[in-house]
Amino acid sequence: MTKKLVEFGLTQKEAEVYLTLLQGGEATADQLAKSSKLNRSTTYVQIKSLSEYGLVSTFKRGKKTFFAAESPNNLSRILEQRKQQIVIQEAEVSQLVPELLKIFGSSIDRPVVRVFEGKAGLVSMRNSILDSGAKSMLAAFSFDSMAKIFSEDEMMAFSNKRASKKIESRLLYKKSGDDIPSVPPQQIRRVKEEEYPFGADMYIYNDTVSFASTKDQIVGVSITNADIAKTMRLMYDTVWKTLS
Repeated sequence: MTKKLVEFGLTQKEAEVYLTLLQGGEATADQLAKSSKLNRSTTYVQIKSLSEYGLVSTFKRGKKTFFAAESPNNLSRILEQRKQQIVIQEAEVSQLVPELLKIFGSSIDRPVVRVFEGKAGLVSMRNSILDSGAKSMLAAFSFDSMAKIFSEDEMMAFSNKRASKKIESRLLYKKSGDDIPSVPPQQIRRVKEEEYPFGADMYIYNDTVSFASTKDQIVGVSITNADIAKTMRLMYDTVWKTLS
């Protein structure tokens, strides 16, 4: 019962004092302290808080002050008061949030950074592109590194989903062996490892730039910020033009 009362919101000591009074009936502070195994000053603190809850009452008998437990039905009353308070707070928050959003929206643009780990994280990062509503995407990646993580069917499935959503893409890639096929709407250009030894894959779409390290530990990072995306897009375009 002590545990349940603590879960309800009483402290451990409050619960122990209340149960002691329920079981033993009325008691003086000294008697209650002895039964609860608390010192006298601590007992008074618990009595005060329990009285504020309406769970303990005080009365005089001669020159002594006694304390008694009130009905546990008061727990239901306390719970009802909390429910009413939550309703009031919900109404206050509903009025407050729009005002806070105005302040939030007028502040300096904050980059949103997300980290993705493992193959599942990389799948989630790449799927974010498909779900972003982007009309176009720029990408640069190492096919050989990607092929160690994803099967040919998995890579083709991503390209087909991109195509079905009509997301135009430009792709810079490096690969040993044969060229990779283009999946329209898409333009692809192959780069040489010795000329462009980039160590991470990159995707640029909307205001987001995503990087993925696939050589050793698989980890991805997405940064959503208009200025960063604009800068990376300009750098990508510069490289793209040198290959035309």
